[in-house]
Amino acid sequence: KQWYQRRVRGALCRKSSENLHLLVNETSLAFFRIEEHITKTVPHLQGISQQVRSVQVKAEGACFDQDYTAEFLSEVDIIPELQSVQGWVKNALVNAGKIKELQDKRGTT
Repeated sequence: KQWYQRRVRGALCRKSSENLHLLVNETSLAFFRIEEHITKTVPHLQGISQQVRSVQVKAEGACFDQDYTAEFLSEVDIIPELQSVQGWVKNALVNAGKIKELQDKRGTT
């Protein structure tokens, strides 16, 4: 592990020394290398930035939906009309079943 760390540090020092030497002694080549690096990395970074924005918009939408739902559920107990919705749904399902049975009987006879 120490051997690897020394090797990495050595490589980083060499690369940093090369870059500083280029920047000080050969500025046009240094700026060319900087431009080259930018042209390689910017398109990739733009794609990542768009992905991050997309995820951020989805997360904000999900948070809004969650807040809205939590607010609605806290108010359900206050509104008496909404308390009977479950009963209405059950009645509707029972009636739909009865209608289907009648239609099936009429179709078979």
